[in-house]
Amino acid sequence: MMQFVKNNAVLLALVLIVLFQQSEIKEMERTLNYIYAAVQANNDDIQLVQDEVWAIGDILTSVHSDGERVE
Repeated sequence: MMQFVKNNAVLLALVLIVLFQQSEIKEMERTLNYIYAAVQANNDDIQLVQDEVWAIGDILTSVHSDGERVE
């Protein structure tokens, strides 16, 4: 009987450890999702600025090319 109780106590302890680790993993997952969302938003901002810079560069190139033709 004592062996049965000891085995069940060990099993119960292992189950509790697994449940605790799962909650820690869920918390880590939420944190990583938050970080990913922030990085993705930052990446979107960078892409928008890059597109605007390329557009300005295209305009400057066009104006410069038109200026060379007039002279």
